[in-house]
Amino acid sequence: MPDSEITKRRSALFERMTVMMETLGFPHLTARIYSALMLAEGEGLSTREIIGDLGISKASVSTSTQVLLAFGLVERYRVQGSREAHYRMLKGVWGPILAKKFEAMTAITNTAREALAMAESDKAKERLQEMYDVYSFFEEEYQTVMKHWRERGMS
Repeated sequence: MPDSEITKRRSALFERMTVMMETLGFPHLTARIYSALMLAEGEGLSTREIIGDLGISKASVSTSTQVLLAFGLVERYRVQGSREAHYRMLKGVWGPILAKKFEAMTAITNTAREALAMAESDKAKERLQEMYDVYSFFEEEYQTVMKHWRERGMS
């Protein structure tokens, strides 16, 4: 495959990965940096490489990597002989991220249950019952999925 075709396909993949991360709730630049780290051929990327590859400012790199560091998705590391920060993805983070999303189901289910108990009109009860039914179903199913995930030793 010609280099230009590989470059096009890699660029399209990068854009899809960025959109995927945005769908998970990450700001655009943070999603772009995480996508670049996912596709990095080596251990990680330096601040300078991120700036050059993405055409963004050092301040943008700093702000966005702080978000990724806070979520525990990446780590900062030093390379001997280099004065700049390097960033790499951490392993084993996707299972816990999904587990947190699934845990939110419990809060939504409990809130829906409480609101349903307080609702007085049939219309409100109907809406809240649907919300409760959907979230309680998925909460139960996700618990089974996470149990199977942990049984695989993947947590």
